[in-house]
Amino acid sequence: MLPRTLCSARWLWRGSAVDGALANMDAAHALLLQVAPRQDVRAMLPDLTEVVESNLPPHDHRRKAIVEWVETHTRPASWFIPQQARRGVPEGNGKVPTTLQRRTIADAIRAAYRVREDEVIRERSFNYLVYKWTAGLFGIAFLIALLGFAFPTALPLCFSPEPPIPPAAATVACPTEDSPRAGDYLLVELAGLISAAVTSAGALHEIKGSPTATNVPVALAVLKLPTGALTAVLGIVLLRGEFVPGLSALDTPAQIIAWAVVLGAAQQLFTRFVDARGSAVMRAVPDSNPEPPRKSEEKTPVRA
Repeated sequence: MLPRTLCSARWLWRGSAVDGALANMDAAHALLLQVAPRQDVRAMLPDLTEVVESNLPPHDHRRKAIVEWVETHTRPASWFIPQQARRGVPEGNGKVPTTLQRRTIADAIRAAYRVREDEVIRERSFNYLVYKWTAGLFGIAFLIALLGFAFPTALPLCFSPEPPIPPAAATVACPTEDSPRAGDYLLVELAGLISAAVTSAGALHEIKGSPTATNVPVALAVLKLPTGALTAVLGIVLLRGEFVPGLSALDTPAQIIAWAVVLGAAQQLFTRFVDARGSAVMRAVPDSNPEPPRKSEEKTPVRA
């Protein structure tokens, strides 16, 4: 039977537990490098170098030392000792790091893991913040739609056509019919939400996928949905209040819905700043499996 804390839904939603597990695994790996056989550490040097280069800055002394060691480990060097000089190790041409240099490697790996953990925590915190804002905006949109059902005539989304139409026809144009209805706000919000969903789907190709499991692009796409619904409602209210000269009167319900679609797509003007921040956060997280260079980017060897 699994422990109660493991089965708890609250534990599964806590990012601190995931961060703690990642930190413990990284610390255990760094400790194993100090007690593992030196020939095993030598075999892991290419992978360890990749981790160090992906996380530590180029000016870091530990990174410079490890890169230099890896570049020279196939040649006789003062910091390597021959395998023939150690008891219990079969003869061979390879070299292994000394105990002191193995400790330096472990320190560099520990520092690289610490940098990676900080970036992963920062990305997860940003992801949670985006989802919290999304939930809040959905709540505001739901509250506006609910108030529209309860008080349809308090602030109707209707327009008086210009020039005046014949008396036999309708005197106002509303999103649904020729008079304020309970579903006007809901209809405008749905139009803005659908438009925001289409525009966000089209913008996903510009955002690089996240190297971690937080999936920031999905959070950014979901944020656009309530934002589009709210910008559609607020835009129609501004048009009704003659905020934009020349666009103060809409003649038919179709024109109102069409403007709601346009205003819902305009949410990209506000959310692009959040997209830029999300892209910066994802770029800061080191990618353990970088994409191979394209054929067009590969350098052609110069023939002598």
